[in-house]
Parts: sequence; C-alpha cells; structure tokens
Amino acid sequence: MLSLASVALFSQLTLQQPQEDKPRNPDGCSFEQVEFTTDFAAGRLHHCEREQEGQFKLYLKPEKEDINPSPWYAFAVENLANESKTFTITLFADKGISRYKPKRSSIGENMWHPIPFSEGDGWLKFKVTLPAQEKEIIAGQEIIDNVHYIEWLSSLIKEPEHSKVISLGVSSEGRNLAALEHTVTSSNKWLILIGRQHPPEVTGAIALLHFGELLFSDEKYVSDFRKQYNILLVPNMNPDGVYHGNWRLTAAGVDMNRDWKNQTLPETQALAKYLTKLTKGGGKIEFAIDFHSTHRNVFYTMPKGYEPSSGVPLRNPQRVYNWIEEIAEMVDSVELEYQPGAHPDSGVFKQFITDKFAAHAVTYEVSDSEERDNIKRVAEAALISLINRLD
Repeated sequence: MLSLASVALFSQLTLQQPQEDKPRNPDGCSFEQVEFTTDFAAGRLHHCEREQEGQFKLYLKPEKEDINPSPWYAFAVENLANESKTFTITLFADKGISRYKPKRSSIGENMWHPIPFSEGDGWLKFKVTLPAQEKEIIAGQEIIDNVHYIEWLSSLIKEPEHSKVISLGVSSEGRNLAALEHTVTSSNKWLILIGRQHPPEVTGAIALLHFGELLFSDEKYVSDFRKQYNILLVPNMNPDGVYHGNWRLTAAGVDMNRDWKNQTLPETQALAKYLTKLTKGGGKIEFAIDFHSTHRNVFYTMPKGYEPSSGVPLRNPQRVYNWIEEIAEMVDSVELEYQPGAHPDSGVFKQFITDKFAAHAVTYEVSDSEERDNIKRVAEAALISLINRLD
C-alpha cells in the first residue's frame, strides 16, 4: 500500500507536468473521409498528401536534420465515412523508414497488433480497414508515455519505509525526472538503472519495465536483495522527447547519451548531481545499466582490464563478462552479443559511470524486432544473474 506521502508526491509529479497541448492535425492531414491526427503523447507525423481515392502519402521528419536515421511515427487514423473503409497508407522518410514496423491499437486499448506491410528505399506501405466512424492508433512501437511511467513507479512500492518516488529535477521543458529511490541503512552499495534516453527505443523500455517489476516484486530472492542494496530506478530520462515523439534528441536538440561528459542538459546534470552527492555521502555505485534498443540484442561493455580515468580500479573486473555469459546460458534460444569498447570523449552514460565512479556499467540494447516474451525472459535472466554476482 502507498503511504500518504507517496500518493501526494505522485499527484504532485503528475500535476506539475507542463500543459500537454499538441496540435491536432499535421499539415494537410484532414480529408473528406479520413483524418490523421497526432494530438496525444508521443504522436508524430509531419504532413500528408492524397494520391488518389483511399490512398495517402504520410511524411516523417526528424526534430533535427543531422540525426540517427530512426524515424518514429505515431498517429490516429479516423474513418469519417458512414461505412467501412480501407485506406492504403505509405510512409516516407529520407532514410531509415524500416526500423520500426507498423502496429495498430484501438483507442483506449493497450494491446498492439502488427500490420502486414511492404517496404522499399525510404518508404513503407500498409492498409488499414476501419468500420464507420471508428478510429485507431498506428505507431512504430507500443506507446509508453510519461504518465505511464509515474503511475508505474508508484505501483512498485511494496516497502514504503524504504522506497519512494522522487523527482531528480526537471527537463528542459519542465517535465519531472521521476525516479524510484530504495534505500537501506544496512548497506552503502547502489544499483543504478536508467532508460529512455532515446525516445523511440521502446523494446529497451519494455526490458526495463519487466526488470523493474521483478526487482520490486515479492519474490524472496529479490526481497532479500533489496535488504542489502540501495537502488535508483529512472525509467524515463527524456520525458520531453517521449512526449514530442522525437526520433532521438531532447527538446533542446541534444543527444542525451552523448552529453554525459559535458553535461549541458538539465536532465544529465540532475542525475549526475544525485550520484555525486550519494557517493560523497559514502555510497558506492556497484553496477549501472542503461537500457536502449537497436537492430540486435547486444550488451555494450567496457573493455576487459579497463582502467577508469579516476585512477580507481574496478572491483571484480570479470563481473560484467560473467554476468553476460550466465544470461546467455539461461536463455540460449535468444541470440545475444556483447561488444566491449571505451570511448572517453563520446559522452555516453556507461563511460561516465565507469570513469567518474569506478563502477561497472553496461548499455543493455534490445533488438527493435525482438519477441516481447523473449525480452522479458532475457530481463528476468539478467536480474537473476546480476543478483548472483552482486555481493
């Protein structure tokens, strides 16, 4: 049960979000028999054209021209006619259109269904049939919005004397950086979990959600772990980008996972300030995971034998590799890779954590097209193996 303080903070975090007032129609997207709209969180579409009766071209544009080619799209399609209609929709982007495959969901339903499609260089085509006066949401992945994260964090609290929802600060546009903080007086060890630095990377978000739900479940192995470890869980580092349906960047036009060296963003500054404060107070970060998505399942690690720039050696240097090997053994039917690398000037989170705090850090990447059950299986294996390795 949530404490009154947690309920109050949940209400405060929800109410303090900026006015969410998105334009209803992208340019030229309202027609006699059909309307394409984006007036909801994560909605994104640039403009529309009608080819001929029942056939439409929909164009996707990034928040900034020089950007990773990962076109995100999410829009409602509404049949305005008094009879069932089939609409042929072709999405166009300069590059990268095929990364996120189309899915459909009824309004008010949280079930997503794949749509058959064809594709070519810079385009993706599919058909949608709707009954009279009906509307559906079409998106490249499931929509997990900012409000969902705040509600989800609050739902995880099983031990209000140890766990609470906090705000680390606010984003460029004033949205809260909501986090779950779990603290115990018996230990100075910390596990740090973050996600959604890049808004469209939803399969990584699904992995983090399942990992977090298991971590704060009533299972004995995790409840015992929570007695020995402090935890900071920040599932949505880029709430502005998530709201706007950005392809990759924050509202300030910056790739957050290239900002950890210089920390020009309020989001990176807020988390860095929190972590610095906890370590100066005697806390020790033992492990950090940053959840993402890409074209395959891969763990980006620091190289074996890496020496942090702080000059403090990593404790138990084989920990990460033993962890990944055990995960692979536990879910041997799912293809997993790992790729070591050090990039001191890149500004990525794992490099920042390793160099600044002499802690193990991993970028946990999930394939864009991975089966959802497999995502959960790997996340569960990752948690079980991690608990086995954290002492």
